Amino acid sequence: MNKEYNDNEPRKVLITGASSGIGMETAKILINTGHSVFVTGRDNCKLNSFQGAKGSKAGDLTSSLFVSDLVDECFSGLGGLDSVIHCAGIGLIKKLQDTTDQEFVKITNTNLRATFLLAKETLEKMSQEGGGRFLFIPGILGKASMPKASAYCASKFGAVGLLKALDLEYRSKGIQFSFFYMGGVNTSFWNEIDMKVIPEKMIPVSHVASVIVSSLLAPKHLVTSEITVQPESHQL
Repeated sequence: MNKEYNDNEPRKVLITGASSGIGMETAKILINTGHSVFVTGRDNCKLNSFQGAKGSKAGDLTSSLFVSDLVDECFSGLGGLDSVIHCAGIGLIKKLQDTTDQEFVKITNTNLRATFLLAKETLEKMSQEGGGRFLFIPGILGKASMPKASAYCASKFGAVGLLKALDLEYRSKGIQFSFFYMGGVNTSFWNEIDMKVIPEKMIPVSHVASVIVSSLLAPKHLVTSEITVQPESHQL
C-alpha cells in the first residue's frame, strides 16, 4: 500500500458530469488552483474545451465497460486517484401514472446503477492507494421528497443508501464520504425537465462548486458528512 495522501499536495480528482453545471464549475475551480483533474461527461466537445485538465473521456456511465476503462485511464493520467466528485445524473418530474417503464429504467440506470459501477471501480483501488474522498451530489431530492418526483427520488435515495452502506465498509480503509443536498441550483439541468423555475431565485452554481471544493480540500482529520443548501424561497 502506498502512503496516505497528503493534505498539502495537489489532489488527484475524477469528476463526473463535468460537461455541464456543477461538475463543470467544480472542475474549473480545481484546475485553476493547481489540482490534477480528470473529467468525464456526455459532451465530448465541452470536455475537450477544458484548459489544464489532465485527461477527459466522454461516454455512458451506465456501461460497465466504459466505467472500467474510464477509471483505468484516470489512474494512468493522474498517476493515481484520491478523490471522486460524482455529479452526473438526469432528472425526471412526472406523475407516477405518466411515467413509463422505460423512463423508470433509464433514470435508475443513470442515477443509481452508474453510481454502483463507479464506486465498484474506484473505491478498492483508492483504498489500496492510501485512501481518499468520495463526494456525491444527489441534490435535495436525495433526502427529501416532492410530488411528481417518485422515480427521480427513488433513484437518488437508492444511490445515497448505496454509498452510505459503502461508507461503513470503507471507512476503515481510509475512504471518506460526503453528501451534498443542493436544492434549486441554477444550471442547465432544468432545461431537461418539465418544471417552471425562476433562475434569479436559485442557488448560483459557483456557490455550490465552492462549497464542494472547500469540503474536498479540508484537512484529512475533518470529514464533511452532509451539507444541505437550499434557496430561501423554496425549501423542502
